[in-house]
Amino acid sequence: MYQICARIRFAAAHRLDGYQGACSNIHGHTWTVKACVAASACDEIGIAYDFKDLKKLLKDIIDRFDHQLLNECPPFDLMNPTSENIAKTIFQQLKAKLPPKINMSYIEVNESENYGIIYSEDEPC
Repeated sequence: MYQICARIRFAAAHRLDGYQGACSNIHGHTWTVKACVAASACDEIGIAYDFKDLKKLLKDIIDRFDHQLLNECPPFDLMNPTSENIAKTIFQQLKAKLPPKINMSYIEVNESENYGIIYSEDEPC
């Protein structure tokens, strides 16, 4: 099994409604998103899935969040833009765009170099 990964960054602000602490105020992050997909075989030239294709799909999703207040961007106008919700949203949207034989593995969202979340549909160990 091959794991193909791409990483991009975006800058955005958010606030966490209902949170008891400073994060309930509008604040910003330079988010890093890593998307990993899986393929069981390579094509005739030895590529499982082109990095550029994965990055383009991921960028298409992320571009509408870049330099925005996430609380005003669907679907985060209806749910808290936590790292968990951001990761799950990106996972589901990317999964829907993948070609046949390419499967979602996970999405990793980091709001700083110290804090991040990984979302997958796999059961925990």
